[in-house]
Amino acid sequence: MSQALFPAWRPCADGRAALATVSQRLQTARPMGAPSLQVRRSDQWHITLCFIGRDGTHLATPALHAAFAGAAVRIPSHTFTIERLAYWPQSGAVVALPHACHPLQALCDATRDAIRRCGIAPEQVTNQPHVTLAYLDRWLPPQPWLDAVDCSGDALVVGTFELLFNPGGRYDVLGEWPLTGAALPEPPRQDALF
Repeated sequence: MSQALFPAWRPCADGRAALATVSQRLQTARPMGAPSLQVRRSDQWHITLCFIGRDGTHLATPALHAAFAGAAVRIPSHTFTIERLAYWPQSGAVVALPHACHPLQALCDATRDAIRRCGIAPEQVTNQPHVTLAYLDRWLPPQPWLDAVDCSGDALVVGTFELLFNPGGRYDVLGEWPLTGAALPEPPRQDALF
């Protein structure tokens, strides 16, 4: 059993439809003789914002809920689109990677900071938000056929995030927070030196 505890974004019905289109394109693009895909169900699609750890439901305290509520009022509702698919050999995951999205990364960072303010050291922070669509075997060579999958489609809305617990095979929602922050300032840019 997983026993994982983490804040996450999950798509609404329109978002699930957009991801289902990409998932279907992934399955159709798989060439004959390529390793078999283990496709994830749509109710499993999510972006882990920060991974707290395993066997940690005792950490879902009122203080953590309050810290997440504080994070939610600082981050605005926003959208992102899928840029491309990638294969991560260490896990075997086939992931949908968003185009650069400053508010989405800010949400990941805000949940990380909220967890740390509660005296909890997260097991893993998120520096590359992604949605796992399927799994291949681990440690395969690069899968260039993934580059040909059309990832265009409707933008996915990030309007809330949840605290999820995975007892194995499903996600139990332990809390939900709407994003109500004002627009974030643009991230600093460094001009080219030459």
